[in-house]
Amino acid sequence: MRKPIYAGWWFWVFIAVIAAGIIVAVATGKQQAQNPLPATSPSAAAGSQEPSPKASITPSATASPGTSAANPASSAVSPSAAIPETDAPSTTARPSIAPSQTAPADQVPLPKQEVQAYSQQLKGAPFIRDVGIGTDNIEINYFGSFAEYKKANPGTKLTTMDYTDYFGTGDAINKILMEEPTRLFRHFPGTASIDITIPYSGKTYSVSLTKGSVENFFNTDLDGIKTDEQWREQISSPYFNKKYRDQFAERYVKVN
Repeated sequence: MRKPIYAGWWFWVFIAVIAAGIIVAVATGKQQAQNPLPATSPSAAAGSQEPSPKASITPSATASPGTSAANPASSAVSPSAAIPETDAPSTTARPSIAPSQTAPADQVPLPKQEVQAYSQQLKGAPFIRDVGIGTDNIEINYFGSFAEYKKANPGTKLTTMDYTDYFGTGDAINKILMEEPTRLFRHFPGTASIDITIPYSGKTYSVSLTKGSVENFFNTDLDGIKTDEQWREQISSPYFNKKYRDQFAERYVKVN
């Protein structure tokens, strides 16, 4: 009678070999399952680190655009840093208008040098003794006589006849007192009031005008007159004549 297979010694050796192979295979599988984890974790970490430089670059570009000159990495963000530079001039550049037109009249001091220079163009300018310029007021005083003017300007070539041509008649004086303040109000919109005094032949002629009173007399808005043509149409042509000078003098000119 033959012995069963499991009774032979070789059977158990065979079983042991198979069991050892299974154990080795299981152990190898575990190692292979564990090894990918370290391999994938760096890639995952690298993937998580890539966005972080981009996120950090954006604030640095806006907070310190000047670092691009020292840090080569910031050259990639220099276009974004250039945006404020292109916007800055648009917010600061403004149209070049007369300085007195950039803000309300009661907030802007008059440009003294410009007013002083413009006063040399007024009628009878050579005989102006002094010009006072305040925040929004202009005060002009003429010499009281040709002798007084001559004493202050001994080298002058002007004569008594020149002096008389400017102030020899009441209408000539009224012409100065009416027309010159109006020109000043138009040329310097920040002017609120003007005072002019002309002593002549023992009398003193003067006006103390506000911008509103002059605009009421001419029935116009002086700030709305932008061109010389508008000036002629609205002011000089219809009003600069003896008829209206007499009306103006009756209302505003004081004689002492």
